[in-house]
Amino acid sequence: MIKRTSAADTQTEMIDLAGYSLGDLRNDRSHELAEAVRVVLRQVARPRANLGGGSPPGRAD
Repeated sequence: MIKRTSAADTQTEMIDLAGYSLGDLRNDRSHELAEAVRVVLRQVARPRANLGGGSPPGRAD
């Protein structure tokens, strides 16, 4: 269920949740979803500072 997308040379390995309802998410016990949640929570807990110049804020990962 992991979807790799390419838009302007940007790829992601996050899980594709298109079409999921909240109920689906609550019932999903897959390893892929659990890993995606761990990655997001780790990024929220330790955000990176944006040291860029005039570009909008964002993440490179």
